[in-house]
Amino acid sequence: MAEITIGALKRIELFERLRRSDLDALADLFEREDLAKGHEVFRQGQPGQKAYFVKSGELLARHVDPQGQEQRATLGPESFFGRTSLLLGEPHDATIEATQDTVLLSLDRDEFVQFLRAHPSALRSLKLEGEVARKLRAPRFDWQDDDEIVIINLHKHNIILGQQLFAPILIALFGLACFGYGAVNLGTLLGKLVLVVGVLISAGGGGFSWYLIRDQLNDNYVVTNKRVVHEERHPFGREARAEAPLHAIQDIQQSKSGMLAQLYNLGDLIIETAGERVHVVFRQIRDPAGTREAIFEQIQRAQAWAKAEERAAILDTMRDRFDIAAPAGEAASQPPSAEKKGRFQLTLPPWLDSALRPLRYFLPPMRHEEGDTITWRKHWITLIGPLGLPTLLIAALTLVVIAVLYFAQGNQVLILLGYGIVMVFLFPWWLWRFDDWQNDIYQVTATRIIDVERQPFFLREERREASLGVIQDINLEIPGFVARVLDYGSVTIETAGADPFTFDHVHDPRGVQAEIFRRVGAFRAQQRQQEADRRRSELLDWFTVYDQIRGPTPPAPQPPSPSQPQET
Repeated sequence: MAEITIGALKRIELFERLRRSDLDALADLFEREDLAKGHEVFRQGQPGQKAYFVKSGELLARHVDPQGQEQRATLGPESFFGRTSLLLGEPHDATIEATQDTVLLSLDRDEFVQFLRAHPSALRSLKLEGEVARKLRAPRFDWQDDDEIVIINLHKHNIILGQQLFAPILIALFGLACFGYGAVNLGTLLGKLVLVVGVLISAGGGGFSWYLIRDQLNDNYVVTNKRVVHEERHPFGREARAEAPLHAIQDIQQSKSGMLAQLYNLGDLIIETAGERVHVVFRQIRDPAGTREAIFEQIQRAQAWAKAEERAAILDTMRDRFDIAAPAGEAASQPPSAEKKGRFQLTLPPWLDSALRPLRYFLPPMRHEEGDTITWRKHWITLIGPLGLPTLLIAALTLVVIAVLYFAQGNQVLILLGYGIVMVFLFPWWLWRFDDWQNDIYQVTATRIIDVERQPFFLREERREASLGVIQDINLEIPGFVARVLDYGSVTIETAGADPFTFDHVHDPRGVQAEIFRRVGAFRAQQRQQEADRRRSELLDWFTVYDQIRGPTPPAPQPPSPSQPQET
């Protein structure tokens, strides 16, 4: 029997429009959870996976803002909380703690998603807030992390597209008029000629209109709970993506220019970081002020999560210091991290590994992972330029020598000797060019990015390194159609106060950019944890010194025995 009644579900705003059959199926998904006084259901900033209905008891909701100020609210029976975690999987914005023995009914996100797939009518009937509905409708991009949520996805304002389409639509209409005239006068030479011209003009105007529409739809201005992104893809051509983590944003400039911008509330946002060369720019978007506020809101949410996490860590430290046991079953301050599964690795026999070493030299992998270090090389397509001429000369000379030896009569020893002398110069030239390509590598570790350029045969080496903590923007560019087909491009990493790192012509630039972004996020999380540990250690030192100053507590005086008279 379900723990929650249909009437109770109907009183929850999210489910009030669901049909009785859908409510019956939904009620069976709720699970009972009994909480003791002091139990923490979850903490602010933790990833969300459930929503809760309060069947009995009382809870306290505590929200810490970026300045460390705490706001409190009470949740009583029939309260329902955790909507955004249920629908979107967003981290929690408050810490929830039972102030008395409480019974909760929890609804798991994974089971709820399965329920919505099995009951499409329920999905259409959910009463969603405007912001939540917009997030649910947002597309999912291939560069998103699993726990990353799109807050806003914009294109240029439609009025801009209308301006661009005005001329090609007029051209297409003129072509249709020519086509109509030619169709009416098809019996004459002029009519046939005008008909053909009309078809060509209409096709040109229509094709250009299609290009403009696709070009606008392919330009995305995205705000997530982790970063801001400008993604630009030209149909059949160049692709670029500029992005900046929320923590790196220093200022956002907003501008409106012209009567049209004021009338339709469109403008530009220039999102600045400490990087000096490239910023993320949202051009001619609707309601730029609203987008600006949404970005700052996400920044403040992230700061509030960090502040709440720091306060929770202090709470755990104080409990340990004073031997105060946490309530049974209380949620941990940090969610358990998923263990990284080891990859299957094939170990070759030493003799086979030695035999394959020359092959690996001439066929190096474009991406190689060893431990926590990932190494990328330039795409093989970049070898065409430097190796083209020496390869052509070697091939041509070899063919000529083979032809002379086969068809002509002469001293074969002299011919082969001359061929060998020329190859003494040509092959080292070819090998120099190849080794110069093979020795240039780009790396990312758990803490740093590295750009290594070596001259062939170890004559000279230049090595640049930077901490992941100074990375501000990560931008990629795929220069054209061929690069898109062969999947290569360049990734530019802007750092604070230094020249950018450019990973030129790497294979899978989207993957390179995504990997660096993930490494930066993990590095910053580790830094925050280390800083929190340092502060907690300082706090313990303060209490230790306080105990030393206070000294041992003197024993309390004992009252006199009844058999002994008190001294006067």
